[in-house]
Amino acid sequence: MNRIMRLLRRAFWILCRVFPVKKNKVVFQSYYGRGYGDNPKYIAEALRQTGESIDFVWVVSDPQNTDLPACFRTVKFRSFRYIYEMSTARVWVDNSRKEYCMKKKNQYYMQTWHGSLGMKKVENMVPERLGRDYVRMAKRDAAQSDVMLSSCDTLTSDYRRFYWYPDGEVLQKGLPRNDRLLTYTDADVRRIRQALNIEEGCRLLLYAPTFRQDHDLSAYDIDYRRCKEALETRFGGTWRILLRLHPNVFKLSDQISYDPQVVINASYYSDMQELYMIADMLVTDYSSVIFDFLLVERPSLLYASDIAKYRVERDYYFEFDELPFTLCENNDELEKAILTFDTKAHLTAIRGFKERHGFCESGHAAEHAARWILERIKS
Repeated sequence: MNRIMRLLRRAFWILCRVFPVKKNKVVFQSYYGRGYGDNPKYIAEALRQTGESIDFVWVVSDPQNTDLPACFRTVKFRSFRYIYEMSTARVWVDNSRKEYCMKKKNQYYMQTWHGSLGMKKVENMVPERLGRDYVRMAKRDAAQSDVMLSSCDTLTSDYRRFYWYPDGEVLQKGLPRNDRLLTYTDADVRRIRQALNIEEGCRLLLYAPTFRQDHDLSAYDIDYRRCKEALETRFGGTWRILLRLHPNVFKLSDQISYDPQVVINASYYSDMQELYMIADMLVTDYSSVIFDFLLVERPSLLYASDIAKYRVERDYYFEFDELPFTLCENNDELEKAILTFDTKAHLTAIRGFKERHGFCESGHAAEHAARWILERIKS
């Protein structure tokens, strides 16, 4: 049945080539329809602020999704209506590799990507570990992309070398999702904390590990209570932990055992950037989230208990001694790193890292991306 549906969808892509492109239609997609978040959200917000007449279409996996602005039309991912909307849009905006699509000559595709710099090897650094189907999809996606968005010199270079995108345009003006990290307000923080039912005065550690290929949860073995006690000893106040699993495995967070008085499961929260805004500290493993979080210049640590195994699975882009973050391989080391955390030395280290890699975040990346789209709409 799945094979038949794939064939029918491909046939419908061909059929939809006869429909004209609507010049002011933009279709947005984030993590295959998961929700209203990441770079596409902030580009859409910037476009809304221009006041231009735009037909906003957002792709959802759940038709009951209600977290979208009223001006958006929604379409279900992989539906025949989705193919029609895609086939008649002037611009596509996506943060992940697209499944089979047929772009017309008078259509444009902005591939925002969903990471910044990465701890782990990705794309054409490890094609043999990604599977033949993904590599074929990635190459097709890259060939159809008209622009990619970058936050720094190193990421732009990586797109050229490792993303099957050697010659295409790169808009190196920062990542739209990170604008808010430089411009958010106290009111934003209060709104987000209220949405997560976080009591006033409670400080927060964001624990945001990446996924494992086999969806194994054993690496997420952080001792939450011990971590909480160390944080309260070192920094004072009352602390809780926000647990945020990667979008590929976020539903598995329901299988992790924790004390709800200590841990808040934020894996279903659609906007990761908003979690950065309220987090006083970050712990992750091999995730690129740490390169977004360094923009707020708050404490952060690496915790990874499966380093040897993960090197075999994905391998590392950066060696750990190249990074401005302390690495902990077990809970003893994590507790010690928290208790002895040197805030001043950490700040000096991350600022040096940003300078070496040519970070260019200014808080205006979404405006630049919106301007690029408007130029194509009006051309």
